[in-house]
Amino acid sequence: MNDDATLDALVDRVAELLHLHIGLRCESALYSRLRRAVRDEATAHGGDAQGYLAALLPGSPVMQRLLNRITVQETAFFRHPEQFEILARDILPTLRPPVQIWSAACSNGQEPYSLAMLLDESGVDGSVIATDLSTSAVQRTAEASYGPRELTGLSSERMARYLTKKGTCWEVCRAISDRVTVFRHNLLDPIPERVKSCQVVFCRNVLIYFSPQHAKVFLDRLADAMPRKVWLFLSSTETIWQVSNRYEAVRIDEGFVHRNREAHTPVARSPVRPPAPARTVQGHRQSSPRKITARTPVPETPPVPLDHAEQAALAARVGQEALSSGDCGSAVVEFRKWAYLTPDDVMAHVHLGLALEAAGERSSARRAYSVAQRVLVTVDPAHLEGAMEGFAIDELARFLQGKKQEGEP
Repeated sequence: MNDDATLDALVDRVAELLHLHIGLRCESALYSRLRRAVRDEATAHGGDAQGYLAALLPGSPVMQRLLNRITVQETAFFRHPEQFEILARDILPTLRPPVQIWSAACSNGQEPYSLAMLLDESGVDGSVIATDLSTSAVQRTAEASYGPRELTGLSSERMARYLTKKGTCWEVCRAISDRVTVFRHNLLDPIPERVKSCQVVFCRNVLIYFSPQHAKVFLDRLADAMPRKVWLFLSSTETIWQVSNRYEAVRIDEGFVHRNREAHTPVARSPVRPPAPARTVQGHRQSSPRKITARTPVPETPPVPLDHAEQAALAARVGQEALSSGDCGSAVVEFRKWAYLTPDDVMAHVHLGLALEAAGERSSARRAYSVAQRVLVTVDPAHLEGAMEGFAIDELARFLQGKKQEGEP
């Protein structure tokens, strides 16, 4: 298929099909990848654009091969470790065993096996259901075997306890793999019966690829199908109030976890929980359980003078609370203050862009994302590392590039 015009027309039509079938937003950052995949798959199919398009039926092997190529399978063990710490310290002790966790969009399996390890370390009777759209990802997860470069995030203690070396690879031990059930699932399909009893859902770095209408379909179905007290973990850059009003953001320390509004947590009160021994996450001894609050009000004027860093931290907290409650105007004001006080904090500009986008100020949002991109490439990586909220630099770079180019002619 050497005709660029024919290929571009085919890619545009395939992008429409993928939008309908899996909710994919084919942004500029993804388009070149999709173009290569469509070109190669159409050529392998015989080179006839119309014939290939006709074969792209939902559930067909032709469609599945394309999905396997374009879905992102970048992950790591205990990715964003602060979320696993919150789960172990603040949430697991409140759940009635056996605890069930859904790892939606599990990629190659590092996330569900991290969750299974955490259950084991916490002494909690429980299991993990791992699903993904990609059949190759499902197969990799079921195999539970990883090369040396895929072990990022595992401490030496966890490797010794939970992995066994087989040739050049490392296999997850049977005690952990037996806790994990794996099957294919499209998040736009109805919620599977077998996951409806899960008390925790990890669905991180997925909704950023969905169109708003498809994100709403998934989130509303999840709210309807899951237990009233389901805890939903998203990535730190994903906000959902603008597409669904079925959830509230619950602040735990400096992070946020979402839950159904029907399972409202009273303000400034801790859930009743039994005493829990200190546990180890990423090799560090944890503190005792901390208070979970839902949108705790923060005074507009602090009672004592604050330095620059404290003012920036306050602006970040107040802005996040405003954004979570739907007050995007106030969030923009606070995030602008945060970015002004700490111009080298890449996440200040990221959050400002998200708030501006939510407020409908797309051109201003793109400018904020552009500033974040400049910070990402000009600031010393050692300085960035502590302000990335668990994001890898290349991961955030791709996210920003896609956001900046959204809506561009």
